[in-house]
Amino acid sequence: MTLAAGLLLVLVFGLLVYDWVTLRAKNRRVLVVETAAFVAGAFFIAFPSRATELANLVGIGRGVDFFLYPTVIWLVRESLLTRRRRLEDAERITQLARAVAIAEARLVGEPGQSAGAPPHSSGPSASITT
Repeated sequence: MTLAAGLLLVLVFGLLVYDWVTLRAKNRRVLVVETAAFVAGAFFIAFPSRATELANLVGIGRGVDFFLYPTVIWLVRESLLTRRRRLEDAERITQLARAVAIAEARLVGEPGQSAGAPPHSSGPSASITT
């Protein structure tokens, strides 16, 4: 094993340990999938000839290409899905803020009065309609 392979293995297992320590209470299923992917990656880092054999078996020349092609495709897909989710979340937040503003406006008897404050006894009361 080369020095570079050893350092990569330390990085892979260091990231895995860090994620298990910091994220284990949040999403165990993701951690299990990450562990499987990292262990497979560590295997092919330790035994690169196996990756080349597997790649040749399916008609790809280099073992690293066998892993890079699907990884790049997956990362582009994740990027697009994350962008779409972020835009959908922003739209939901806008709708929620609008609904809260309308609900508060209906509760307020006078302009400038907060929803929890008691109404003033003097002056004309304004009603807000939507």
